Amino acid sequence: CCQAEGCDMPPEWCDAHHFKAWAAGGKTDLKDGVLLCPHHHRLAHNPAYVHERLPDGTVRFTRRP
Repeated sequence: CCQAEGCDMPPEWCDAHHFKAWAAGGKTDLKDGVLLCPHHHRLAHNPAYVHERLPDGTVRFTRRP
């Protein structure tokens, strides 16, 4: 399912997201990827938010001050 903290959107409705974008020198590597629902995928690309991977593998989104 979506790996955003508290989200349970099924995987077939999710998109793959890489923490370090290919355009920024990232590699197409499963270790750098995560499934996110469309809502959380938009947040991952929104400069008003920061996201971090937690020890359990989930992703936490926080609005920048």
